[in-house]
Amino acid sequence: MSAVRSSVRRKAESHSHAVGTSTQHGKRRVHSGSLALASTMRTRIPAVKPVWLGNSTRRTAPKPQIEPVVLPSPQANLFMQREAFVMLPALKGSHENLIRQNVMAEQDGLTRVQDDVDLERMRLSGQLVPIPAAAGLQIDSRLPLNRRFCRPWTAQFLSSVAAAHYAYFRTPLQVNSAVRTVEFQHRLQRINGNAAPAEGETASPHLTGQAVDLAKKGLSLAEIAWMRAYLTPLIQEGKLDVEEEFQQACFHISVYRRFAPSAVPRSVVQDRTVGGAAMTDGVNMR
Repeated sequence: MSAVRSSVRRKAESHSHAVGTSTQHGKRRVHSGSLALASTMRTRIPAVKPVWLGNSTRRTAPKPQIEPVVLPSPQANLFMQREAFVMLPALKGSHENLIRQNVMAEQDGLTRVQDDVDLERMRLSGQLVPIPAAAGLQIDSRLPLNRRFCRPWTAQFLSSVAAAHYAYFRTPLQVNSAVRTVEFQHRLQRINGNAAPAEGETASPHLTGQAVDLAKKGLSLAEIAWMRAYLTPLIQEGKLDVEEEFQQACFHISVYRRFAPSAVPRSVVQDRTVGGAAMTDGVNMR
């Protein structure tokens, strides 16, 4: 009887040992399999690569809060989201806006340039100065040489915005239109029904030399967003008015004397050689 009990006990212990060993081996197999699966999953996760969007770099990640970023210019406090410019609304013009440009010209004591003789007189007296020559500013080749002039504070504005834009984008802005004469505007009205009048409360601001047109054609979306952000604070301060045009693709900008009431830099008033003038500048009719 004792021998039978001993035999049963030995079989039970042997079975228990076998089960325990199998369980331990099973745990090891499961653990080993999990590591292999995890290793496989890690190798299948693709690396996140930056995507170039114009002048910005984006990565696939949750969107953060929009924070102001100050760029290398005193006026432009641009808002960016993950290094991408946030597009502000278009600076659309209006009938009231055009009236205000003429009212401001009157308050600034400006007169409309009547003809080429009047333009030359105002140029020689320093009332009109050349569009500044700068690396960040170019002039549309279609603009006649004797109309590449503007008011001194308008020239100072052009120098400021061109320098700030060039410092960030390393590309120039282009001036499509500047001063015009009343005589020229009358001729323009006869060949273009959309041309602004030469007299009255809605006359073209170009006739006083305060207005310039900066081309939008060729600008990236980031550059257009930059321009809107640069110009908006100046509009709010009453230093200029802007009409963003889409048919002729330009920023029509009337700059007021209060933008630069102090002396104009000497480099701005340096003269340029004036040659013959073509009939039209072929760019903008305001």
